[in-house]
Amino acid sequence: MTQFYVEHVLEIRVLAAGKKPRMQEHIDPEVELLRQIAAGDRDAFEKLYKTYQGRLFRYLLRMVGDTGAAEELTNDTMIAAWKAASTFKGESRPSTWLYSIARNKALNAMRGKKPVMVDAETALAMAASSDSPERSATRGSLREVMKVALQELTPEHREVMELTFYQELSYQEIAEIMECPVNTVKTRMFYAKKRLQEILEQKGIKEEML
Repeated sequence: MTQFYVEHVLEIRVLAAGKKPRMQEHIDPEVELLRQIAAGDRDAFEKLYKTYQGRLFRYLLRMVGDTGAAEELTNDTMIAAWKAASTFKGESRPSTWLYSIARNKALNAMRGKKPVMVDAETALAMAASSDSPERSATRGSLREVMKVALQELTPEHREVMELTFYQELSYQEIAEIMECPVNTVKTRMFYAKKRLQEILEQKGIKEEML
């Protein structure tokens, strides 16, 4: 029996059954976690909590500027995710959905208060292990300068830099979180970079030093 004959017979059987061969569906593990959470699976919730607790806490801390408040908001965010898991429709990534909840919680908590967005870790903190002691010392100084420089940006500009560089989210995801057009995110990032460069140059830091 030739290979062609076998394939031909199989094709006839599929057509006769009125079915078409299907590709195996790829399911995002985090989407699956939310489905399980919606069904009341506490183990799935624990996995999601462990994955995002630290990231959400750091993001919220930079927004509210208070450790206790950031911890409380992180827990509030995860509790809200537990309760609302069944409403997740998969129209965005689970991370985008969670950050949106966290941001709304923070904005509500800060209502009437001036946004803080306290200093974030910088890329300078990821200095190569091969750096000489002198280079490491220089990077340490630059890191402190960068922290101060970030404080001179507007809250909107600090937030978009935080979500882009430190949370590694796309412009589309940030737009969904901040509830604004993608072009607005791009514009804020453009001016944030421009202003940050100006501030660093005023402090005597040139691009080649970073």
